[in-house]
Amino acid sequence: MSDGKSLVKSAGVIGLSTFASRILGLLRDVFSASLFGTGLVWDAFLIAFMIPNLMRRLLGEGALSGSFIPVFTEYLEKKPRREAWKLVSIIFTLLVLGLLMLVLSGIWMIGLALNNFSLSAKIVLILRLTRIMLPYLFFISLSALSMGILNSFKHFTLPALGPVILNACWIGALFWLCPRFGPALEQKILGLTIGILFGGAAQLAIQIPVLIKKGFNRFSIRLDLNLSHPGVRRVGYLMAPAILGLAVTQINVVVDIILGLMLGDGAISALYYGNRLMQLPLGIFGIAMGTVALPTMAVYAAKNEIEKLKKTLSLALRMVFFITIPAAVGLIILRLPIMETLFQHGNFTSLSASRAADTLLFYSLGLFSYAGVKIVVPCFYSLQDTKTPVKIGIIALLSNIILNLILMRPLKESGLAMATAISSMINLSILFLVLRRKIGSFGARKIVYSFGRILCSAMIMGIFCYLVSKPVFRLTGLSAQLIGLLSVISGGIIIFITCSFIFKVEELKTVSRWILRKS
Repeated sequence: MSDGKSLVKSAGVIGLSTFASRILGLLRDVFSASLFGTGLVWDAFLIAFMIPNLMRRLLGEGALSGSFIPVFTEYLEKKPRREAWKLVSIIFTLLVLGLLMLVLSGIWMIGLALNNFSLSAKIVLILRLTRIMLPYLFFISLSALSMGILNSFKHFTLPALGPVILNACWIGALFWLCPRFGPALEQKILGLTIGILFGGAAQLAIQIPVLIKKGFNRFSIRLDLNLSHPGVRRVGYLMAPAILGLAVTQINVVVDIILGLMLGDGAISALYYGNRLMQLPLGIFGIAMGTVALPTMAVYAAKNEIEKLKKTLSLALRMVFFITIPAAVGLIILRLPIMETLFQHGNFTSLSASRAADTLLFYSLGLFSYAGVKIVVPCFYSLQDTKTPVKIGIIALLSNIILNLILMRPLKESGLAMATAISSMINLSILFLVLRRKIGSFGARKIVYSFGRILCSAMIMGIFCYLVSKPVFRLTGLSAQLIGLLSVISGGIIIFITCSFIFKVEELKTVSRWILRKS
């Protein structure tokens, strides 16, 4: 199988797993919206849930995976297998001890704050929920390390099922645990936090049997604090700027949270639901392609096969554009009907749907650039260059903060979403230019031509969806609205595929060949 076909196949496997996760995630959001709405309690939960997630991205799947996978892959390619697992032992030890100290100190500090300071009801609820969910950081970070190990062995399926487990636990908690904690929303939300803890532990547990099969047990993984190990020092050298780079990204998130709190109740919830729907196509293929591309490009970089690395990068970028551009157009055109059909039930009002739809509009404008960054940054990591994305990320951070302050006044929370989209486009543009200078041309003209053809096809699809959606969404009743929404989306997909065929979009052939082989 050619390298390009293998890349698309592996991304497809992850994409299918992620699709199942996103569907469950969509259901969990529908049920959560109906139960909790977009008020104070849900805002508090989202902030509490973001805190361990920010740390997980910083210490787990982001910086650690991006620096660990290239070094571990190099050990697998060039050194005895026992040496590779020796590296895993030390990284595992450091991560476990570091996470335990972080979680326990966090729980202790939150206890001090709750007992010694006079805080608002919202802050108290945020801190209480955060204290319960901090152990989630321990489980999910170790799960991220396990995922990095398995991905280095080109095993993608089981790690990709982790989010499916989390979403299943989340939904189970909504229906089974939340009612048992009491009638008030402040009580029900405690059940959801417990369910998330179970979900994090389960994500780690399902990967352990495959890790053992790959050699985790055979090569005597044990606690090891050998900080002088050359592989560990190399991972640390790469991880330091990667942490800084991810810190820049997380500062963006924190700034958005703070500014969202300033905009009043419901702003953070509106941003959350808009972002969640935008993440649906991004997670199904954009992040999947980035996950597959990193170990693939790391192998080529280790072998100094730069031309193959360039072809992989070019194909990955064109494939994510083929998926995310029409998805963005569809989300923009159908944003309000989607929000109303999926979420406008129970405590989720028409005003909540309108605010969330506005954030979805502006988030979707940057969908292609979010996906592009997920491809280009791992290319730098595969070359063991974690410093350059940091420098460019700082520029994007400053752009986002400035744009936030400018746009939040006239557009409120939608301005925060628009600032995120524009700063992401700036980030991708600079990364693209710097990488081209670093490794030479990687088919930029082909990428631009492909982008243009895909955009033209997507625009024609968008016109179709706009014209057809008006009469369809005059229907009343949830079933009729849902059928109408699915009909418009299906028709839009057919129009896009037809236009892509007419405009000779090469990526359509690649996807078609993969689908035919699977069938």
